Amino acid sequence: MKDITKFTPMMQQYLKIKEDYADAIVFFRLGDFYEMFFDDAITASKVLEIALTKKEAGQTVPMCGIPYHAAKIYIQKLITKGFKIAIAEQTTPPGKGLVEREVVQLITPGMIIDDGILPSNEFNFIGSVVLSEYGYILSYADISTGDTFILDGLNKSSLIDEVKNLKLKEMILSNKSDTFLIDYLNNNQILMTIYTINEVKNHLIYKNLKTKEIKEAAAILVNYLNEESKLELNHLMPFNHVKVESFMRLDHQVLEHLELTESFTNQIKSTLLYWIDKTHTAMGSRLLRYQLTHPLKSVETLEKRYDFIEAFSLHEPRTKVEEILNDIYDINRLVGRISSNQTHARDLLQLKNTLGLIPKLKQALSMYQNKLVDSLNNEIHLHEELYELLDRSITDEPPLTIKEGGMIKDGYNKELDELRSIAKNGDLWLEKFENEEKERTGIKNLKVGYNRVFGYFIEISKGNIQFVDESFGYIRKQTLANSERYITETLKETESKLLHAKEKGDNLEYEIFQSLKEETKKHVHTLQFLSQTIAQIDLYISHAKVAEIYKYVRPKLNNTRFVDIESARHPVVEQHSEFISNHITMKPNQIFILTGPNMSGKSTYMRMFAMIVIMAQTGMFVPASRAVLPIYDAIFTRIGSSDDIAGGKSTFMVEMVEANEALTKATENSLILFDEIGRGTATYDGLALAQAMIEYVHTNIKAQMMFSTHYHELTKLQKQFELVTNLHVKAIEQKDHMVFLHQVELGASDKSYGIQVAALAHLPETIIKRAKTLLRKLEKESSQLDHNIFMFEEKIELDSIIPKDVQLILDQINHINIDHLTPVEALIQLKYIQNALKDLKKD
Repeated sequence: MKDITKFTPMMQQYLKIKEDYADAIVFFRLGDFYEMFFDDAITASKVLEIALTKKEAGQTVPMCGIPYHAAKIYIQKLITKGFKIAIAEQTTPPGKGLVEREVVQLITPGMIIDDGILPSNEFNFIGSVVLSEYGYILSYADISTGDTFILDGLNKSSLIDEVKNLKLKEMILSNKSDTFLIDYLNNNQILMTIYTINEVKNHLIYKNLKTKEIKEAAAILVNYLNEESKLELNHLMPFNHVKVESFMRLDHQVLEHLELTESFTNQIKSTLLYWIDKTHTAMGSRLLRYQLTHPLKSVETLEKRYDFIEAFSLHEPRTKVEEILNDIYDINRLVGRISSNQTHARDLLQLKNTLGLIPKLKQALSMYQNKLVDSLNNEIHLHEELYELLDRSITDEPPLTIKEGGMIKDGYNKELDELRSIAKNGDLWLEKFENEEKERTGIKNLKVGYNRVFGYFIEISKGNIQFVDESFGYIRKQTLANSERYITETLKETESKLLHAKEKGDNLEYEIFQSLKEETKKHVHTLQFLSQTIAQIDLYISHAKVAEIYKYVRPKLNNTRFVDIESARHPVVEQHSEFISNHITMKPNQIFILTGPNMSGKSTYMRMFAMIVIMAQTGMFVPASRAVLPIYDAIFTRIGSSDDIAGGKSTFMVEMVEANEALTKATENSLILFDEIGRGTATYDGLALAQAMIEYVHTNIKAQMMFSTHYHELTKLQKQFELVTNLHVKAIEQKDHMVFLHQVELGASDKSYGIQVAALAHLPETIIKRAKTLLRKLEKESSQLDHNIFMFEEKIELDSIIPKDVQLILDQINHINIDHLTPVEALIQLKYIQNALKDLKKD
């Protein structure tokens, strides 16, 4: 603790603020700059790459600063690095003595509301986690849009998946004893805070939540945001309570392997989202991203989404609606800034311009003459009164500042018009006033004058004083040798206006702006509903347009677990090259063993199937000429080769961990996609593991699975298991040159063509020749070996290992920090573990 008495009063003020915000970088307002001092200055100067200087403040202290008007750029840079920022503003006007300062806003990675810092097409969620006896409860909100969600019934694995899928950058924990979760957040550089106040204060936001436990879990997030952000958050919408079982399970590995929204190589064109996002509004784009990472299991909801896509398929009205959507601003974030008092007049102008388009939008939607489109159109409220108010008041080009005038139109406020007129035309007003007084009094040599001591006055010569009547309302101000000077109430008021017209005008504009903002706040919830409706319309139009451009078809969903897809295509690969379509026909419990050369398209075939399934369960049409699909409860993938250096895991270890996730979590209604399992270890180890996994899935899980491999010995399993089917990707060899046909057919591939693929990579000819010689020798020796590990009849005790669910519970017990548990928390932990064990027995 520093002895603050050694510093100047201003620095003492800074240090007192810093005591309350020790974990944040304090932006301390000094005139037109935000200054940072001590360790904050050293840290910020490095991250922001700005000069580190010194300031004499009783003692020499490190200092750096940024211009107030350019703060957003620097805030964004610090936030992306995981820092908190406390904005300390001047809260009293400059004058005698020290200006008061206090923190008016705390900005963290999860509490950003400022325009220009956040990407428009992504949510920016902050989350909180509570452990209940029935599992983890995850609440999350985007304060920039007002969207709020709560998920319950999560186990540790599904919680981590959701944290990753939502790209949470900040988390609030109610329990500091959960060392497993704390370690995860720290290792993944997710900002973490312990906070426990769960008092339910605002009843509107909790109206969709039924139980006290769920409400209190949500209240921790709401109370933290209200307390820490320093913002008015009345725009937060009622929590959308969803059960985790309503979604298809997509763990983070699936999202990464399939590159649904993010690319392995930072090539945006390799993601599915890039090609299917034809939305025209930020609201629609965010909704699409969210739905794509949260596929549904409800056939009823999916069929309804398909119906809407068909309803919006008409080309002519769709084009007109798209033209209008192009000009619609981000209503949710406009409302968020207005509601939280982080707004300027341009936000109100953009809201006005958007509301001005709503009548045109409704007219264009009516052209569809479709009941489903009409149902959405009928939900659109015009907000005529708000539009007319903003149209009458806000100028067409308002400044970003709100205290320097220029925001309000002429003619909106009479007093403001007078102040502006006086400020611009003071001399003309005085001349007009003088002429009016001459005419009113009949005193022709009356003059209006001014001096610094007495201000404005009416001067009348001594010869005309006799004509001054009481009815004129003249008040004697000064007597001179040859004249008298008077003042009137009108001139006195005008004097004040003339001398302070600009300042008063700016202050009055600020007051008018505040009143307009307060009036707009009254419409927050109806504007948010308007935003949600427009987002849905935008999303369905995007899906309809994508279906038309790329020739996608409506999926047919069934409950028989049969798959029948004709001319299936990969939605991303077909954008980059000519794609050979393939059929996919699968029975319940069927396993495909897929063989073929490297680069022939085995992984692409599996990814294609997974993407089609996800697109169908997101509620969009799919790339095929016909698609009959079941509803899957989860997709598990093990595709691609990667290691986890930071986690101390080799490629093979990562492969086994990801395979274990499927083998312990999949059900008969899941889809499993395994690519080249076992290649990271010795040949026979890999073969044995691969076969054991196939047998386990076939016998125990009974899920549909695609298993691509170069272990051709595995193709013999088709003879042993009725539901194992061999497929291969065709390739032909022409004079030692490979030709990939990318056609998937029944049967096993005759060989791997590894050496031919190596030749395509232009390995030295000497190596290729030597490899061929060695291969012939190895094949000859291998054929003489009498081992048949691939057709054994001995029952393998595959269940002798500890299942992952059990291991998770053991890990949970191991990670409990008993010293930090209250008795109530200990009971909740015990009840949670007990319920988890009961669930295992049911399974």
